Amino acid sequence: MADVGAHERELAMEALDVHRRAGRLERGEHADRCSAASRATSRAELEALFTDLPEPHPDYPAPQAPAPRRPAVGMPAAPELPELVAPTGATIARHAGLISLLTPAVAALLFAVSGGRFPWIFILVPIVIAGVAVISHRHER
Repeated sequence: MADVGAHERELAMEALDVHRRAGRLERGEHADRCSAASRATSRAELEALFTDLPEPHPDYPAPQAPAPRRPAVGMPAAPELPELVAPTGATIARHAGLISLLTPAVAALLFAVSGGRFPWIFILVPIVIAGVAVISHRHER
């Protein structure tokens, strides 16, 4: 039983879209099959969605076995590294709305705590929001 990932599920849904446009599937049947494709965990589950349909069927990529890693002669094996966490920019992009919402409140709190001595603190609000927007835009790609 071959496990499938998002790419294989998307290929199946694209093929189902072709059958919907060709009139072989009604709207409800298409929705049901796309829903089943989105939940599929094996290639057999995806293939079952096409047993009563003619071509096109999804053209799944062949599974690739990872190549064994061998250290060079005379070199010690590299230690296993932990999985990397998301970079800071991705975290900022994920929380951009919350950061933009809280920035004016934080500025107002700092202004109040300082006794009103630093009104320029409000200049930082659009600067922070613009910075968050730039970082978010870079991590959307």
